[in-house]
Amino acid sequence: MSPLNDREHTRIPYSVEVQYRTASSFLIAYSTNLSRGGLFLESESEVPLGTPIELRLFVPGVGAIDVQGAVSWRRERNDPEGPAGYGIEFQELGATLGQTIDRLVANYDGLSILILCGDRHDRSSLARAIRSILSTADVVSAADARVAETLLTAEVDLAVIDTDHDPEGALLALRAAHHVTPPVPTIALASTKRLRERARAAGADEVGSNPPPFGELQLLIVRALGRPSSIK
Repeated sequence: MSPLNDREHTRIPYSVEVQYRTASSFLIAYSTNLSRGGLFLESESEVPLGTPIELRLFVPGVGAIDVQGAVSWRRERNDPEGPAGYGIEFQELGATLGQTIDRLVANYDGLSILILCGDRHDRSSLARAIRSILSTADVVSAADARVAETLLTAEVDLAVIDTDHDPEGALLALRAAHHVTPPVPTIALASTKRLRERARAAGADEVGSNPPPFGELQLLIVRALGRPSSIK
């Protein structure tokens, strides 16, 4: 056996635990990523291309799902396309995962989305756009940051926060979302670079323009909902 083949067979794969916040978030991740044969993991770790990866996906109400894969591409820090991390190409998803997805789809009862936006017209427009993207979503709106904070509970799947009307209140709401157990994913909408930077610093999971074009809002929602709550 050649030295190269020997290294390939003795190499120890990385093991990664991926925790999803809710079964709904796992379904979103599956429909946009897993079903296409891969998954992106945010990480600062330097993992060489081709490295075998053992993934254990933890889904609330389901438990652990084991998947085998390998690192197929990498995104470096400060890349304008998104956060640092690496893409995993699955080797085999298996019949068990398919059965799990079928069961989750059968029990799916929609998503709960909270909007914080001080302007009544903008709030209505944003709610209509979200319902066009997720027709089964239960959309709740708040004009005041203090009211929004009282509505931020574990039952909320996503918070979409307009930072322009009341920047300080919006930033407080972003921070409050991350104090919920488990944290509520957030999208911050801002019309200026300065506000977008402040929103990221406050913990926004996704940041977009304000008002966001329909296509951009759709991408932000899918990315925020499908993002794992933790990667270890």
